[in-house]
Amino acid sequence: MSTNQTKIRGAVIGYGGAFNMGKSHGNHMKRVGFEFSAACDLDPARMEQAAQDFPGLRTYTDVQDLLAQPDIDLVTVITPHNTHAALAEQVLLNGKHCILEKPMCIHADDADKLVKLAKEKGLMLSVFHNRRWDGWYLTVKDLMEKGVIGDIFHVEMFMGGYSAPKEWWRENKEISGGAFYDWGAHYIDYLLGIVPGKIRSVRGTIHNRVWHQKTNEDQVDSMIFFENGAIAHVEISSIARVGKARFRILGTKGAVEVINTKDGKLNLYTDADGQNQLSEVEFLKDRQSAYYDNIADYLLRGAELIVKPEEARRIIAVIETTERSAKEAKELPVPYENE
Repeated sequence: MSTNQTKIRGAVIGYGGAFNMGKSHGNHMKRVGFEFSAACDLDPARMEQAAQDFPGLRTYTDVQDLLAQPDIDLVTVITPHNTHAALAEQVLLNGKHCILEKPMCIHADDADKLVKLAKEKGLMLSVFHNRRWDGWYLTVKDLMEKGVIGDIFHVEMFMGGYSAPKEWWRENKEISGGAFYDWGAHYIDYLLGIVPGKIRSVRGTIHNRVWHQKTNEDQVDSMIFFENGAIAHVEISSIARVGKARFRILGTKGAVEVINTKDGKLNLYTDADGQNQLSEVEFLKDRQSAYYDNIADYLLRGAELIVKPEEARRIIAVIETTERSAKEAKELPVPYENE
């Protein structure tokens, strides 16, 4: 249900230096017509930087001081993964709409709690899955809608190389949730937009073989089995000395191969008089800014929310089930799949 407000005043929690995400979200808010009113970070130096980036911005170093402000309508949380659930709960309990940087959180039960709380409070909850508007993905979705690929029955996704995780939050499992929670959250979101229908089960495997000084896994593999018979293999690795195509999608009428998302084109295989024909298809233009466009359309103009909290919960459920499956050495069903 849309809130259909007339004015939105936004804030961010977390203005750390990594990727300048606090500044980025602030600029997104301003671009879509929101007032970027406040920011909070535990580091006073980061708040000094925020005040320079956005003159007139109110700054706080205590979350509750920010959330106590009655004129803040929307808060975007840009903090380490293991803090997302608790902070989002505080935001919602204080009557603010909430956007979470991906991943939504670490545990599916926490995600479910947030989904229910937002619904109970009549507030918007969404997760920053802006990668749904990547050019390669938009191109694949366009080919799907045109019937070029047919029914998709097999998907492979790969992210990795051979190097130890360097950033502090990507090497620490307690903070990050594990190796699958970073790009893996985007990959599962891509996958669930490509293959329709419910998931039957997940079989995960984990390798901890090389970077023993790190607490994140060296490699995570997730085999995802859909009720319609489709199978997906998602691999996230920091010990892959040889890579492979980033995405490989097989359908009953055609197939797609994305070697590298920076190439600007994908390989499309289709039938031509009984022969397998290869053609190159240029990516559609990236439109990642469309995420905030939709948030504004939802809150101000009554549009449908595109990245729904139930979808983000589903992603976390798949990731967490992958780890559980690896530990228990068996296929497992995915919680909340039928809700």
